[in-house]
Amino acid sequence: MEQTVIIELFEEDLVGSVPKIIRHKPSHCKFPVTGLLWSVTESNKVTISEQSRRLMGANMQLFEFDVYEEASILFRLTKTTTFLFFHLNGEIDYLNDQGVQLTKIRKPTFYLTYGPADRYQMKLGNGHHAILGIALEELWSFDTDETFPIFDELRNAWKTNSNTPIILPHKRITKEVWSILGRLRMTVVKNMEDHIGILKQISTCLTTYHKYIIDDYKNNIRIEETIGENIKLYLYNHYMFEDECRLTTIQRKFKLTEWQLRKICKNILGGSIGQYLNNLRLEKSIQLLLETDLTVNEITVRIGYTSPTTFSNYFRNKTGYSPTTFRKESK
Repeated sequence: MEQTVIIELFEEDLVGSVPKIIRHKPSHCKFPVTGLLWSVTESNKVTISEQSRRLMGANMQLFEFDVYEEASILFRLTKTTTFLFFHLNGEIDYLNDQGVQLTKIRKPTFYLTYGPADRYQMKLGNGHHAILGIALEELWSFDTDETFPIFDELRNAWKTNSNTPIILPHKRITKEVWSILGRLRMTVVKNMEDHIGILKQISTCLTTYHKYIIDDYKNNIRIEETIGENIKLYLYNHYMFEDECRLTTIQRKFKLTEWQLRKICKNILGGSIGQYLNNLRLEKSIQLLLETDLTVNEITVRIGYTSPTTFSNYFRNKTGYSPTTFRKESK
């Protein structure tokens, strides 16, 4: 049965290399799958060793590259699919057929990725590189106890045979994941029970990946909430100083990009910095009108407005009264 990933073409000096099938583990390989033959292609730049295992609902392929001189390798996906992908060793850049970079990996990582049937490229530096890809059939479910939009994007692309690759966030291969991978690689398939055992390990990897992504999402929400509450406190203490409440000032103080600040304000403050400030200043102006004898001009300065007219117009727009009328009516 045809493999999902096929090394199709290398740089010109690699063309013509003939794969050899061997039983023993090549000396440069560090992540062998027990009980499988090796297909080894050698050239003056790189030695490529491959193992593959066909499963019910999945196709597992291990590639290990021993690179002597920087090389570009072309490969082809024979069908549109979603991969549970493990970058085990080395540094690799992935590009589409037009040479546009899709992603780059510099440390042991695993993630989900969707790829249409097409040609792609890998760029590898000197040294040893290893990847394990598990092409999933559509019977695999990405449903979890908690909904998460990022999985919907991949699922929808897969169902509609989208022409756009999707790469979900890279997650570090932890000790927990290395342990699962060890069982996945070391299981000798002698019967259906062994076969099902490997499928269970794949399922565990998927569940673990989902958990890591959702945990990150929750952590980010908690971090956003903390920063948002700190911004609220900062504005409460500085609302009367225009320069201290500028977006650029707040960005620098909280070390946020403009996009991050706007996102936190929308999610935590319920609107923009300007909207939150105006509401805060309105509350303070009402308090000063009711509890002090300060003039409207003095209150204008006290709450951070530079123009009494601007303050009075905003106050009237929100309450239906001018500040002076509001004070009289309330008393």
